[in-house]
Amino acid sequence: MQPHLIQTEADLQNACDRFKNADTIGIDTEFVRERTFFPLPALIQVADAEGVVLIDVTALKDLSPLAKVLAVKSPLKVMHAFSEDLEVLAIAAGCEPDAVFDTQLAGAFTGYGFSLGYRSLVDAMLGIFLDKGETRSDWLKRPLSAAQLSYAALDAEYLLPMYENLDTELETLARRAWLEEEEKHVRRARERDKRPELAYLKVKDRLRLDPEDHVLLRALAEWREREAMGRDLPRRHVLVDSVLVDIARSRPQSVDAVRSLEGISHRAASRYADTILSCLAAAGESTVTEADTPVDLRPYAGTMRRLKRMVNEEASRLQMPPELIANRRALESLLTATLKNNDNSVPAEFLGWRSEIITGALLNCIHESVH
Repeated sequence: MQPHLIQTEADLQNACDRFKNADTIGIDTEFVRERTFFPLPALIQVADAEGVVLIDVTALKDLSPLAKVLAVKSPLKVMHAFSEDLEVLAIAAGCEPDAVFDTQLAGAFTGYGFSLGYRSLVDAMLGIFLDKGETRSDWLKRPLSAAQLSYAALDAEYLLPMYENLDTELETLARRAWLEEEEKHVRRARERDKRPELAYLKVKDRLRLDPEDHVLLRALAEWREREAMGRDLPRRHVLVDSVLVDIARSRPQSVDAVRSLEGISHRAASRYADTILSCLAAAGESTVTEADTPVDLRPYAGTMRRLKRMVNEEASRLQMPPELIANRRALESLLTATLKNNDNSVPAEFLGWRSEIITGALLNCIHESVH
């Protein structure tokens, strides 16, 4: 049976009236984000005890009935890898859902594996194989095919069965509070990622720059972020990371010097050369900050190995993926904070549930290694 496709305000209102009476609903989204900075919502799939409905975002001007369901704590919203879906829902419905249960994170906390995709978790938990045939569909094209509708519905159909199993396992393991903390951490990280002044953190190879050049990169990355957002373009369609790093390192002084940079197109140079030069001039008057002075961690390779071994041992004891406890980047951030004599600013990911199981031991290991 084909899932119900909602394309009228009346049908949406009826469905949302139904959702309000549910204890839990499953939510997924389909969108396109190939040539834009922001995702273009196409479908919102909602599952409850009566089945799955597909909300056609392209056919509806007013999603306020759905927003009223999303904005309250009940029903609980079950989602998989919810971070990107939060952004889609915020654009489509004007608000992010409250009270979310992320099956991907829950699966990691209960030992199914780290960062498993929806289909992999369905297979691991329920023994059901789902086809990936419509993964790269054009979800904005109308009419949607029967195969697309079926694929989209399946993306939400098994959220509630997985939730029931995972919630029971979390309760048995006493890790439900851990999941809730981690979901809050994901939300905080999303808010941080949206700040243009912190866009430099996403730039590859930035730590290879001298501190004075890194000051310029921070300014260039913020400008690119605002330009990409304002024009709704992917960052790479403005300038790719390697060009930003090259500009910060070479410090071009003229339009011709910008044009001669490797990797910058004639169109981009023509459009942005004057802006780039102005950005460099303004940033050149800024002072080097702690953010521009990376710590050389190469002398601490042995410490990193010991930290990683501690994480692996704790993960084995708890039967959790080690990456969930701390990946290499997180361990590097903890080591860096300690080396900067900044123990009072332990990275946020090492607070909460991680502090219960490993943060203190990791800090002790670092202190023993470096003092």
